[in-house]
Amino acid sequence: MPQDVCLFLPFRARANPDAERARERHLEWVVGHGLVRGVAALRRYRALRLADLASSAHPEATGDDLDLVTDAVCVGFTLGERYGDPRVTPPERIARISTELAAIAYRLPGTPPLLDLPLTRAHADVWRRCAAGMSPAWRARAAGSLTRFFRARLQEAHNRALGVRPREDAYLGPRRSAVGAAPCFDLIERAGRFEVPPAAYWSRELRALTRHAGDVVLLCDDLHFAERAEAAGDPHNLVLIRQRERGCTRAEARGQVADLARKRAEAFLAVAAAVPGLLGAWRLDARGAAAVERYLAGLRAWMVARQAWGARQAAGPPVAGLLSGRAAARTPRAPHAPPADGTPVVA
Repeated sequence: MPQDVCLFLPFRARANPDAERARERHLEWVVGHGLVRGVAALRRYRALRLADLASSAHPEATGDDLDLVTDAVCVGFTLGERYGDPRVTPPERIARISTELAAIAYRLPGTPPLLDLPLTRAHADVWRRCAAGMSPAWRARAAGSLTRFFRARLQEAHNRALGVRPREDAYLGPRRSAVGAAPCFDLIERAGRFEVPPAAYWSRELRALTRHAGDVVLLCDDLHFAERAEAAGDPHNLVLIRQRERGCTRAEARGQVADLARKRAEAFLAVAAAVPGLLGAWRLDARGAAAVERYLAGLRAWMVARQAWGARQAAGPPVAGLLSGRAAARTPRAPHAPPADGTPVVA
């Protein structure tokens, strides 16, 4: 049984009063986009409780804003579930799909995808809604986060196909991108309809806070899902890496990773405590200062929500075979020409 790591996350979970409505609407959305097909597949998808994760991570979001972040979480999960296993999807196809997904954020919002699949159509819909009302600077930043996410997921798929087992000293950097925390954190601003001023966002302190929060998400995931990663032959898990490289037991490796996560949470608290004294140096007005506080609240909400979701999922049976009938990889329905086989992978 995976270790419960919630005790060292000193952040309070908050309920979202719009969660139930958003959950039912989201299920209609995934079915409408062909991401999940069939009653059994929908039942398995519901058991993942991705809508609950999104609602907990954005406790103040309601209506269209909550719907957007819920759908965005689904797209990221679908990529990993459907296209993350080279035993199911050839790496060359994963590369083509990842390239198209990354390209969508660099086109005019609303442009139909060139590689026409349920997943690319769903992502195009999500990106169109994400971009609405946000500045060009935010859109460029969010597009970069998505590109790094898709590129890292592709690299992990290649590692699995080639039997590459990453070493710890080369693991955390790529894994930070592959876990998808950065695109999720970008949604904090979009869901709240605000933007952190550049002077604060690109400061050393907010970069550190964002990195610490992402590491907490990453490390908690590795704690919760070590056994499932092992069963799937997935080497991208720090518990498994520590156990292999250091020759320790599973319990010892889990304790070491839990300690790393606790230290990241403590580092987050330490840096966050210094932020109020930096607002003047960043020359923020009241609106800018409020944006910084809302962003930090969003990071805290994401950490505790992801940890709680992971603990629930790890305690239950594995949910596999979500996309019944290879729904997300079906033949394109529209006459868009897919990229040639020589299309470069995400750069």
